[in-house]
Amino acid sequence: MTAFKTSGQAGDGKAERLQQQWGYFNRALDRLKEALAEPESPFLRDSVVKRFEITFEMAWKTMYRFLLLKGERMAPKAWDVLPVALESLLITDARLWDQMREYRNDTSHEYDENKAVEIAAFVRQKGLAELERFQLHMAGKL
Repeated sequence: MTAFKTSGQAGDGKAERLQQQWGYFNRALDRLKEALAEPESPFLRDSVVKRFEITFEMAWKTMYRFLLLKGERMAPKAWDVLPVALESLLITDARLWDQMREYRNDTSHEYDENKAVEIAAFVRQKGLAELERFQLHMAGKL
């Protein structure tokens, strides 16, 4: 686990919460990679979709914790955090992150096998690489 360079007040707990969230994100990303390394099947596809959902949640929550520590104010909702993350250059592809947010919303509200196939393909083709870019970028900031 990385020690964080922070400007938060000692004892306010923000740095510790960020460190904890960063760990959650990294573990979720590792689990997503494990699922993606296996041969595709309907069972595994569902695992990829669920692990993507969790990893996306951990990513935007990491952004939120980091931005709070830097003094930003926003509601703790992905649609409020992502624009601030873009302005702060934590992410650079607004369309891709918005697509991930939409896919995450789709998967958490209903199950549609055709949509699951679409989302799993997206994760394999674009989503994982973007989450890894975020991981690398954040590692340089923490």
